Amino acid sequence: MAAGSWLQTEPAVTSAGAKRKIAQRLFAILRREAKRAGRPFSLAGRIIASVIVCQLVLTAALTTVAVLYARRELGRGFDAALNGWAANTLAAVRYTDTNVPELLFDPSLIPPSSNARHPDLFEIRKSNGELLARSAGPLPVELKQGSTFANFVLNGIPYRAIVLRQVPVLDREENISVPARVTVIYAASRVGLNERLVQLGVSVAGVGLLLLLIVSAVAAWGVRRGLEPLLELAGQAGAISVLNWEFRPPAEASMARELAPLASAIETVLDRLHKSFRQQRDFTSDAAHELKTSVAIVKSTLQSLLQRPRPEHEYRAGLESLLEDCGRLEDLLGRMLRLARIEQWAENGLNRKLGITEVTSTCEAAISRMQSLAGARNIQIELIAPQEVHLQADPEDLEVIWVNLLENALQYSPPGSKVAIHVECNGGGTACVSVQDSGPGIPEEHLPHVFQRFYRGDPSRSRSTGGFGLGLAICEAMVTAYGGQVQAANRDGQGTEIRVQLPIKRYELSSV
Repeated sequence: MAAGSWLQTEPAVTSAGAKRKIAQRLFAILRREAKRAGRPFSLAGRIIASVIVCQLVLTAALTTVAVLYARRELGRGFDAALNGWAANTLAAVRYTDTNVPELLFDPSLIPPSSNARHPDLFEIRKSNGELLARSAGPLPVELKQGSTFANFVLNGIPYRAIVLRQVPVLDREENISVPARVTVIYAASRVGLNERLVQLGVSVAGVGLLLLLIVSAVAAWGVRRGLEPLLELAGQAGAISVLNWEFRPPAEASMARELAPLASAIETVLDRLHKSFRQQRDFTSDAAHELKTSVAIVKSTLQSLLQRPRPEHEYRAGLESLLEDCGRLEDLLGRMLRLARIEQWAENGLNRKLGITEVTSTCEAAISRMQSLAGARNIQIELIAPQEVHLQADPEDLEVIWVNLLENALQYSPPGSKVAIHVECNGGGTACVSVQDSGPGIPEEHLPHVFQRFYRGDPSRSRSTGGFGLGLAICEAMVTAYGGQVQAANRDGQGTEIRVQLPIKRYELSSV
């Protein structure tokens, strides 16, 4: 048995890996139970708990390594001491002063026991197996047949023994040509060694736990200090309301590498929300104004008819005017409803199956619907489509877009002029449809706003044209829902061009 082999017979010390697994399982159980209970968890608590678990694992690993290392080194020293004690015991064997020297044992030469509470044990036998000397306590018989080192327990006390087999007995005073040989078995208690190992383990673990407390306190302070910018950021975001849209992220949050993207994202979202809120507010105000104007006209006409008795033709003319105003009001409500539905399926992603639609055919259908208005104003509509362009879209949706664009172009083109609609497909997989009128154009300061709802920045846009300022808004909403873009630009004094670009790909949209 090798000098370090006695380590295998010791109780196994729990490995660092096993402790790590236990800590991980405990943490997983606590987290799972917290989720089941539906309680919110603390991010700071998680970080601190992770630090504590890591420190516990590190402390356990260091304690284990320290104890194992000390155990190995102390074991080697203990084995060396056993060998020395056995050699001292062998030195107590002498020869008698007779013609035929015999072996004798001198107890006075035995060194004191290494442990006063648990005396050392020894046994000396001659080469023929005859007992020469031994201590008061017996030794297990199986030690005599074992290897150099062995462990055993006697009366509940752990011992370690060394066996020196057939060693020669040397005596300086006697001139012996062939020295006698004996076997020496020496055993010492391991209680002191085990106590030293336990003390070492407790000391290392105590230092580790003390460091754990210090690290935990520092980690708790650091985590709370590190989360202060996040809490300030949350406070700033929580102060946002309909009456207060001001958001100023704290300087630390803007400088922190982890929080800067969050602060920027909050600012972007708030800007979009504020813009959307303003648009909704303006839309509500403009819609109320339009409805109030239409209702006021109807009311004024009725009051005029009821002021005095009138001939039949005046009543008929008044009723026809009322019918026209009701039709205008119905058209306004229909456009508002269509715009609301477009936004609904664009935002919520309500799906429907769409077939392949040829764009030119939808343009022809739109031209057919607007032909009466064009004829009344003596305006020619020209379709230019050098190639077929196919989209996966609802033909009614596309027709609504072209009708609104043509209606807008016809309203602002002078009589006897021409309106052109171009259909083409560029190399980037995009269908392009542009509508060109022959009107006076749109002032540059009004171009960015022409797609806003109820916008009538152009003085030519008045109630006399029959428009509400919703046609282009409907076009933009529908084109955006299809993932496209719509732009308006002047053509160097030759009118306005509104250009629609739709990507040629698969769409999943709801019906309007």
